[in-house]
Amino acid sequence: MSSPSLDPIRFPDDDLPEGAVVDGERLTRDVKDVFDFIVVGSGAAGAVAAHTLVSAGHSVAIVEEGPWVKTREFGEDVHGALRRMLRDSAMQAIEGRSFLPLLQGRCVGGSTVINSAIAWRTPEDVLDDWAARFGLGKTLTMRELEPHFATLERDLHVQAVELDVLGNNNGLFLQHARTRNYQAGRMHRYDNGCRGSARCFNGCPTAAKRGMSVTYVPAALKRGARIFTSCRVDEVLCRFGRAVGIQGRSTSSDPWRATNRRITLTARKGVVLAASTVQTPVILQRSGVRAMALGEHFQIHPGLGLAGRFDTPIRMEFGATQGAESIHFRRSHRFKLETIALPPELVAARLPGAGAELTNRLADYGNIAIWAAQVRSQAQGTVRPAWGGGARVRLTLTDADMVATRTACTTIAELLFDAGAREIWPGIHGVPSVLTSRADIKLIAEGPLDPRAYSFIATHLFGAARMGPDPRSSAVGLNFAVHGTERLYVVDSSLFPTNLGVNPQHSIMAIARLAASRIAERASAGMAA
Repeated sequence: MSSPSLDPIRFPDDDLPEGAVVDGERLTRDVKDVFDFIVVGSGAAGAVAAHTLVSAGHSVAIVEEGPWVKTREFGEDVHGALRRMLRDSAMQAIEGRSFLPLLQGRCVGGSTVINSAIAWRTPEDVLDDWAARFGLGKTLTMRELEPHFATLERDLHVQAVELDVLGNNNGLFLQHARTRNYQAGRMHRYDNGCRGSARCFNGCPTAAKRGMSVTYVPAALKRGARIFTSCRVDEVLCRFGRAVGIQGRSTSSDPWRATNRRITLTARKGVVLAASTVQTPVILQRSGVRAMALGEHFQIHPGLGLAGRFDTPIRMEFGATQGAESIHFRRSHRFKLETIALPPELVAARLPGAGAELTNRLADYGNIAIWAAQVRSQAQGTVRPAWGGGARVRLTLTDADMVATRTACTTIAELLFDAGAREIWPGIHGVPSVLTSRADIKLIAEGPLDPRAYSFIATHLFGAARMGPDPRSSAVGLNFAVHGTERLYVVDSSLFPTNLGVNPQHSIMAIARLAASRIAERASAGMAA
C-alpha cells in the first residue's frame, strides 16, 4: 500500500506546461524567438491581455522582469518579501518637495501578488470626466467595459469579505463609520476562500487571493502562451514606424547567478506594453518614442495611516488584510478611507518612541488598529529614464492635496477615538507623537500643510502615457496604439488620463481586457493599428 502524500495540497502555480516557463536566471545562451504578440509585464494588465490574446488564437510571449515566486515559497518574513517581490526592495521613491516611497511589485503577477486584491469598478463620474475633458467617450464607457468587468468578477470570484474573516480591525471601523452615517462597507476582493491570515503583503499562503500568478498567467500558459521570467525589456524594436519586437536581457537578484543573456523576441502582430505607469513610459522613451505627453501627467493616490492603541484586543494578525472602506468623502473631499493590517516589523517602523518606550508599545501589538486614507490628489508629475535602466519619478503634492490629507487624518482620528482608542499615533511632524484625548484632534485639524510632515506611500499610479485623440496632448490613441507607431500598444494604467479615487486594479484589468479584445480582433482581420 502506498503511503499517503505528505503534501496533498496543489496550487495553480505548481503544475505548469513543460517548456512554458523560460527562467532568465538559468539561461546559458542568448534567446531568439518569434510570436504573434509580445506582452511586456505579467501583472494586472499584462496577465489579462496575454490571456485574452492567446484565447483568441494568437501565439503570445509574456516578458516579466522579476522572478516567479511560487505560492509554496511565500513566508512570514517581510524583509524577504520586499527583497524578492518588490522593485528595488521597496526603496524606490518619488522625488519632489518630499520623498514618497513608491511600491511596485516586480515578480510574476506584479503588484497583484502583494496587494490586498480590492475590486472597484471605474466610477461613472471618472468615465464622464474622461469623455468630457479627454475625448474618450466612445472608447472607454461603462457600456463597453461592463462585460469585461462581469467576466473578471466571475473568473476571479469577486465578493465581499466574508464575516468570519472580517476581523476586529475591519469590524470596528465599519461599526463606527456607520454610526457617523458615513457610506461604508466590506471590501469586495478577488477572493476564493480567504482564511484571514492577514498576509496579503507577503503573498497569499493559500492562493485564495486571486492574483495573476495563480490565475490568468497559468491559464494563459495552459492555452499555449510562454513566459520569460527574470527578463528585462530594454527597448521595443521598430522598423518603418511599426513595432516588430523587443530586445532585453536576463536579470537576477543574486549577483552570483546573474547570466546577462540577450533576449530578442520578434512580434509578427504587435507589442503590448503593460509594464506599469513607471516602466511603460520609460521603455517607450528608451525606444525612441517622442510623443509630447509621454512621461508627463503622472498622478498617484498618496496613502497614509494613523494607528490607535486600545484596551481591548484588535488582533490585526487575523482577518482580511484590508476588509473595510468608506468612499463617503471621495467626491466631496477627495479621499477614501480604508483599514489595513500591518505585520509587527512594519508597525514598529511607525511607532513613536525609542528603547524601552518603543518596546512597550510594540508589546501591545495585539491591541493596535491601523486605519488609513488614500488621497485623490490633483498633483501631476513626470517619469523619465534614469541611469542604469531605472526611472526617475518627480511629483510634489499641491496645497489642495495637503488640505485633503489633513482632513482625512482628522477624520480617522475622530473614528479611532469613537471606537475607544486609549491613544492615537498620528505620525505627523509638528503634531505630538501621542494623542490621548478627543480634544487633541484639533492639533491634527490645525496641523501642517507641508508634505514633508506626513508619512505617505504611493502604490496607485496613473497617467504617464495618457490616452487621447490628439498626439499633441496624449501619447496613446483611442485604438490603444502609441501615436505614430503601428502595432505598439499600451494597456496599463499609464494610459489613464487621471487617477480614480478608488483602488485601480479592477479598472486596469477591465480596460486591458477591452483593449486586448480589440487588438486581437483587428489582428485576426489582418488590420494594422
